[in-house]
Order: sequence, then C-alpha cells, then structure tokens
Amino acid sequence: MKNKIYLLTLLISIGLLINSCDINSEEYQSVSPVDSFVTTSTSVVVAENATEFSFDITVQSSETYTADRSVPISVTSSSTANGLEYTFNGNVDIIAGQLSGSTIIELNTDLLSSDTEKTIILRLLSTSEEITLSYIKECNENKISLIIDFDNFSQETSWEITEDGSGNIMASSGGLYNSGLDLFTDEIVLPNGDYTFTIMDSFGDGICCGWGNGSYQLKKLNCAGGDILVEGASFGSSESMQFSLP
Repeated sequence: MKNKIYLLTLLISIGLLINSCDINSEEYQSVSPVDSFVTTSTSVVVAENATEFSFDITVQSSETYTADRSVPISVTSSSTANGLEYTFNGNVDIIAGQLSGSTIIELNTDLLSSDTEKTIILRLLSTSEEITLSYIKECNENKISLIIDFDNFSQETSWEITEDGSGNIMASSGGLYNSGLDLFTDEIVLPNGDYTFTIMDSFGDGICCGWGNGSYQLKKLNCAGGDILVEGASFGSSESMQFSLP
C-alpha cells in the first residue's frame, strides 16, 4: 500500500514539474522582433523666422517584447547636414508590450542655411533600413552680389535694377562712376520677385572689348547661393537682362 502511495506521489510530482517547465518555456520564450521605420522619407521647408523645429522619428516592431528595449540608430556618412545643425540621441526606446516607439531630431534653426537642401539619413543597425530627412530654410530675403570689371573708361558706366511690373528702381549706381576705377563690387538685398538688371555706357561702346576687357556679373549669395543670375561684357549703349528670386 505504501509503495502505491509513494508511486502516486512520484507521478504527481513529475507531472507538476513537467507542467512548470512548459509554463516557464512559454514565459521565457525567445522573441526576436523585426524593427522598421514607419516611413522612408520626409521633406520640409523650415520657416525663415522659426525658433525651433523637429522631426518625429517612429520605429515599429513586428511583435511585442516582455521588456523595455532600445533600438540603436546611426546617422550615415551619406548625410549632407552639418552635425551642428541638429541634435539626436541615437536610439528609439520601445516600452515593454508596445509595438512602436518614437524620438525626435531637433534642428538648430539659428544655424540652418537657406543655400541648399540638407539631408539627415538614419539607419537601423538591426536591419540596415534607412529613412531620409530633407530640409531647407525658407528664404524670403535674397542677398545678391554685383561685380563690374570696368574697361578703360569707368566714368561711362552706370546700372540699375528695376522691379518688373511696377518699374520701381530697387538698386542703382546712382549715376556714372569716377574715372580710373578697375573693379566695383556690391551686395544688394532684394525680396522674392521678378527683376531687370540694366547696365549702361554713356559713350555707347559698352565695357568690352575695344578699350579694355570689361565684364559684369550678378549672382546669388544665399537662397541657393552661387547661382549666376545675369552676366555679360560686350554691348552698345545698354543691355538689359531679366532674373527672378529666389
């Protein structure tokens, strides 16, 4: 009788042990969620007077996990943004039991340039998936540079920039230059719009090429800086060329 009771007790103990192992196996089963960005690209124009701006970065998971985890993200070398222009902590935290997590990349608006579009390219270290964040600062005021390389008679040269439609003079030489000048440079600020640049020679022979090899050039300094708006050299009494900003 004692042997039967002992055997029954042993069988029950073994059953409880097996059941406990099954429960523990389910509880601590290895989970390998696959992470991905919710979008692959975002492009924005940052307002010229913005004091702050940030991108929201969300990472979604293929399944939940029983503990909090941090998803590492790197900024790739293909990014064109200057590291001083933004702040990023380098990861996204996903809370236990959740399918997604998010963080922000904050732009330092005071350091942003309106010259060219910049990109921040992020890569998930676990899957190598990437997201491209593109941004450019709005430009409502355009800085342009005027360079005139005179011929031998700078005193014959004058110029003006007029606004198309209204005909208002936005900038000018204010009359003829003094004699003996070789080069003139100036920076001019204009709002967005359509304009006409006119250069004049009082003698009627332009600034090239009978009495010296003169030339002129008007180009952007910001808002896609470096773009040449108008340029020329040989003309008669005057030459007019249209351009638009930005």
